Amino acid sequence: MTTVTSTRATYHQANKSLPAKEAFTWLKEGWQLFVKAPFKLMGLSFVTLLAAGLIQALAGPIGLSISKWVGPLLAAVMWLAIANLAENNKVRLSGGTLRSWTNVALWSLTGPVIAWIQFQIGAMLMGADSVAALANGVVVDVPAWKVGLMMGSATPINLLLLFVPMLLILKHRSIPASFTNSIAAVVGAYKPMLIIGALIFLTVALAPYTFALSGLVFGPIVSCMCFVAYQRLFR
Repeated sequence: MTTVTSTRATYHQANKSLPAKEAFTWLKEGWQLFVKAPFKLMGLSFVTLLAAGLIQALAGPIGLSISKWVGPLLAAVMWLAIANLAENNKVRLSGGTLRSWTNVALWSLTGPVIAWIQFQIGAMLMGADSVAALANGVVVDVPAWKVGLMMGSATPINLLLLFVPMLLILKHRSIPASFTNSIAAVVGAYKPMLIIGALIFLTVALAPYTFALSGLVFGPIVSCMCFVAYQRLFR
C-alpha cells in the first residue's frame, strides 16, 4: 500500500511540475501525428459531424437528445482512429472490447446533460425562444458571438472529462475510475491543460463564423494534440 501511494504521489507531483509551454510540445507532436494521415482524419471528422447533424435533424426533441448522446460516442471513434494511427501508422476503427464500448455508451449519456447546461447558458445570452429555434435547426437573427459562446461554454466540463473515453477504450478502466483519473490528470497538469482548453474553446466557438470549418479542420489537429497529452500523462 505504501508503494502504491508513493507511486501515485510521485505521478501527481510530476504532472504538477509540467510548465505551460509543455502544451506547445504536445501541439508540435500532435501536428506530426496529424500529418501522417490528414485527409483521412479530416474525412472522419466530417463524417462524425455529418452523422451528428443528420441525427439532430430528426423531428422533435428526440433527434436532438439522441444526437447529443451519439456525439461522445463518435468522438470516441475519433480517439480510437488516432490511437491506431499513433501505434500502427494506420487509421483504423478497430479496438476496444464489448465491455469498454458499453461503458463508452453509458458515459455518453453525459452528452445530453452537458448540452442542457449549454442551452441554459444560451437562454441567458439569447433568450429561451432563440435557443429553442436554434436547437430545431431554425435560422435565428442573433449575434454569432453569442452562439459561439454558448457552444464553447461546455469547454471546462469537457476538458475535465477529456481523457475518459481513452481510458475506457484503451486502458479498459471502469467509468468511475476513468472519471476520477481524467479529472485528476487535468487538474494535476493544469498549466498546459489550460492552453489545450483554450484551443478547444476557440475551435468550437469559431464554428458560427466558419460554417463549422474550424471543427472540421482544426478539430482533428487539436484531437491529435490531446492524444499526445494523454500519452504523456498516462504512461
